[in-house]
Amino acid sequence: MPRQGVFAKMDIQGFFSSIARSAVQLLYPPRCLMCARPGLDGVDLCEHCHQQLPFNQIACMACALPLPPNISEGAVCGRCQKKPPRYDQAFSLFSYEQPVIWLIQQLKFNEKLAHARLLGELIAESDCVTKISDDEGVCILPVPLFKKRLRQRGFNQSIELARALSKKTGWPMELQRVQRVRETSAQTGLDAKERRKNIRGAFEVLEALPQKHVVIIDDVVTTGSTANELSRVLKKAGVEKITVLSLARAPLR
Repeated sequence: MPRQGVFAKMDIQGFFSSIARSAVQLLYPPRCLMCARPGLDGVDLCEHCHQQLPFNQIACMACALPLPPNISEGAVCGRCQKKPPRYDQAFSLFSYEQPVIWLIQQLKFNEKLAHARLLGELIAESDCVTKISDDEGVCILPVPLFKKRLRQRGFNQSIELARALSKKTGWPMELQRVQRVRETSAQTGLDAKERRKNIRGAFEVLEALPQKHVVIIDDVVTTGSTANELSRVLKKAGVEKITVLSLARAPLR
């Protein structure tokens, strides 16, 4: 087919795809997943509920830990000053508080995949993403689940969150070269030391990654033990830069 004909075909396909999307939105307008009001700009979230979300506006520049509002931007928390994390930078869209807790729990434990689409879109459109340099060549690495846990749950919530980011940025998702090779106990309820011990040796790089910058995607970062262990393995395998991008970061209690 002549080059001009190819572009004409692509334009026609795009035109009809746009009409189809508009028709779907007209027949089935988005509804807020939290209150069922009309959604905002094609998203399943209304303006009122959007304003209630606990955005992580003041955070440690090293680990994204939520900090008090009187702390200046660019500060590093005391824990990171004492022992810097193995990853290079971290961003988290929300503080792990309600109603984000409810949205995440509905996704993970009640298979509400519509929540993953909404939350993934919020991540993809956030300022967190604009702060990530892609000069080195970037890939997205959703935190792997052990195969038994994946069978039980039926999906990996980190992969579902990462889909919107991959679509927006064009960064590929890496789903094969890094695996979780050891089953671990649930991190919930463990203190920081127990979490580090529990996750040690859980990941393995099966094949070197072609990209030098890896963006780890996780739903919730609590102490950072999982991200630290995964970063340790990645750095050992030759990855030069690691960014941790999470939906929510647990504040200190």
